Amino acid sequence: MIPEFPNFKKLELSDKEDVEKFTSKFPPYSDFDFVSMWSWDIKGEMRISQLYTNLVVRFTDYLTGEPFYSFLGNNKVNETAEILLNSAVEEEIKPRLCLVPNDSIEGIMLNKFKVEEDLDNFDYIYDLNEISRYTGNQFVKKRNKIVHFLKLLPGIKVEILNINNKSIKDNILKLDEFWLKNKTQKDANFKIKNEFLATNRFFESAIDNTFGVGIFVNKKLIGYSILGLVANNYAISHFCKADTQFIGIYDFLMRETAKILVDKGYLLLNYEQDLGLPGLRENKKSFMSKYLRKFTVGFTH
Repeated sequence: MIPEFPNFKKLELSDKEDVEKFTSKFPPYSDFDFVSMWSWDIKGEMRISQLYTNLVVRFTDYLTGEPFYSFLGNNKVNETAEILLNSAVEEEIKPRLCLVPNDSIEGIMLNKFKVEEDLDNFDYIYDLNEISRYTGNQFVKKRNKIVHFLKLLPGIKVEILNINNKSIKDNILKLDEFWLKNKTQKDANFKIKNEFLATNRFFESAIDNTFGVGIFVNKKLIGYSILGLVANNYAISHFCKADTQFIGIYDFLMRETAKILVDKGYLLLNYEQDLGLPGLRENKKSFMSKYLRKFTVGFTH
């Protein structure tokens, strides 16, 4: 059971049902999705509580590791924000709430709180029917890349992955290591090196309602995506990696993943945030997205 603020508990796998009692009432903001929370809590530092029937989370920043508070809910939002900001002051951490969903700032007092869009953490939302077909002028480049990709690799196979299979896990982690090595060789300042640890932690959990899509050539895995299936016709892309020596592989992987999700009855894909990283932002914008908006909240004085 999730304790009442100011008491917190360490995030555990047994908290999934209780967390989802809060999150199921809202669009699937990626930061509050249980699978995301669990996977990225690689140091076991995340803490959860509830305040005025809002879910409160003490996160650590994905890039810097600095702690901060956030909340999901729309009950007594002014009181909730004030209490959490005062708690941050008492702890001598930055007095600013981050990753606050759009649904949680409705009715907030702008004369008391400074509310700013957190563009780096907007969730990208894709129309799966559009992605599964890539029709229209906006997707000409992607269609051309896929044609080139399939000519280069005529023996491509797309498979739904059993992510509980040890061999599949090993192949995914091997591809992750290869991807990370290439990424850091090209960019010594690459900032998402913890993702390999997050994928490992995900595999340790065996969480339901998740599955994978893999691209194979000559039985070798060269690209994959791992997705969570949530309420309201949404899926969430948790992890997605590919061997970029094959031009067009990400466009092909996205299309094939979208086809499978559409066949399962899903309409929208949350592709998570870009963290303000230019290359990631350029790639995510190329799929013609809408957004789930998030904000930072602080005192005006």
